[in-house]
Amino acid sequence: MSERLCTFIDRYRETVETALDENLPISLQPQAEQFNQAIRYAIFPGGKRWRPMLTLMGAEIAGADPERAIGTACAMEYLHTSSIIFDDLPAMDDAATRRGRESLHVVFGESIALLAALALFNESYSLLVRDARQNGCCDAGLNLVSEAANCIGVNGMIGGQAVDLTLKGTGQCSDALASRNLKTTGLMRLTVMAGAAVCGADQRDLDALADFGESLGMAYQICDDLLDELGLSHELGKPAGQDNRHGRSSYVAEFGVEGAHQQASSLIQKGRQSLSARFGDRPASALLIDSAEIILGGAGRLAASTV
Repeated sequence: MSERLCTFIDRYRETVETALDENLPISLQPQAEQFNQAIRYAIFPGGKRWRPMLTLMGAEIAGADPERAIGTACAMEYLHTSSIIFDDLPAMDDAATRRGRESLHVVFGESIALLAALALFNESYSLLVRDARQNGCCDAGLNLVSEAANCIGVNGMIGGQAVDLTLKGTGQCSDALASRNLKTTGLMRLTVMAGAAVCGADQRDLDALADFGESLGMAYQICDDLLDELGLSHELGKPAGQDNRHGRSSYVAEFGVEGAHQQASSLIQKGRQSLSARFGDRPASALLIDSAEIILGGAGRLAASTV
């Protein structure tokens, strides 16, 4: 990890963790103790917090103080966490572990897990509007909520999950890969541009960030396919071999290990070009590119070991 990226993450790590705690959708209702415990279990301790950091980087590259988008950064982590709670359910991927420990539904039951995911999902929209209002960008907030609904909805994350379920057990289907992977690319697109949006960024800035997020999201999914194929469960913190177990399409099965990694590399390069064309050599642009290279590098090391 580059020194500049380490410095950025160290600068905002505690702020993000504090904000995630302060903004948790904790119920004040009697007898909600188990539900509230589930919410905390889902968020803490979390993963690498890449998504909130990417959101803050997006705000900075557009010329805003990243702390003006801290609620939005929390919203992206809540959305991501809700998506993996749904993914892990027996009706979906049926994964018993996540982030190196038992999945939420294993500990608290499916009903509580569903409600916790919905609460995090719902709170995210509230945080987007709150940040935009506090920044004096109410119109931008309304536009962002609409964009979030598109990225998360039937032609985004939710639609991608629906395709993923439909393709279970059908083997390889290259035409369906892009649709299936909407569940990753839709949320990543939103993550990268949301911080800039709530700070009132220019539409051309938002378009460039969205393009980068789209490329990063697709590259991330390809790398996830590589890790699923080549990694070990204890290293990943979740079950490995899920694609094979569910008999579904993956970039590794379709293009091979080397071909999949090459595609991910090409997508990162495309994202780099989108940023460069709009933002030139701004330091925050380098932060986003460094983040993308780290995501690619983890899968690349495993891919190289198979050659």
